[in-house]
Amino acid sequence: MKKLALSIFALLFVLSSIPAFAIPTTLVVRARANDAKFIGTAVGGIAVAVKDFNTGKILADGMIAGGTGNTKLLMQKPLKRGEQIAGKKAASFTTTLDINHPVKLLIEISGPLSAGIDLHRESKTVWLIPGRNLDKDGIIFTLYGLMVEPSSPVPHEFHLVGDNIKIAAHISPMCGCPISPDFLWDANKYTIRATILKNGKKISELPMTYDGTVGDFATHFVPAATGTYSIVITAADQVNNQGVAIRSAVVVSPRVFHMITGK
Repeated sequence: MKKLALSIFALLFVLSSIPAFAIPTTLVVRARANDAKFIGTAVGGIAVAVKDFNTGKILADGMIAGGTGNTKLLMQKPLKRGEQIAGKKAASFTTTLDINHPVKLLIEISGPLSAGIDLHRESKTVWLIPGRNLDKDGIIFTLYGLMVEPSSPVPHEFHLVGDNIKIAAHISPMCGCPISPDFLWDANKYTIRATILKNGKKISELPMTYDGTVGDFATHFVPAATGTYSIVITAADQVNNQGVAIRSAVVVSPRVFHMITGK
């Protein structure tokens, strides 16, 4: 009996000395624009870094890429609790980590990469348990905001006093979804303004209206004096999304204008 007990003890000691086998465990990361669809390739994708929360070691990295998902499911159909909203083509980043114990993760994202100054950097903390995949919809980031992409005036463009300077920008949710009158993202429900500043002083604040092409809004400004004007374009909807872009317009005398442009 004594020998049997010693044998069992020795076996248990050996087994306890063998590291537990790592179990492949899947993690899916997605990002969705507030009041809109999934964010993916159409707007440059989103960079992802999956880190060990305690050590900061990068365990996986890559890009959220793919489509914006099913419009009817995401925007029109009432959802039931627990119902999956991401189909196979909805943008995602997927990685499989080999782990033998629960790991606390720090998931960091940066994007959309085409958003300019409206780019987001956000993070979430989650546990990943061996064999318990965080898949299907996965871990979803909700990104608030609007992308504001100025198209006029362009950099290094010179103007004269009295010119009718067009101020224009393309506006969209963070997914790049289309804004248009009487559509899901109704242009009539967006407030777009251009604030004109000179030497830090506000000269004018102009409403920008839908310009006839999906997502495009515009107004005009007539400068009364030479100098450099800062143009701050702000965009907001009715569900807490906002975005900003900054441009400038340089107004010169006719003599300087001729010297620069030859006109």
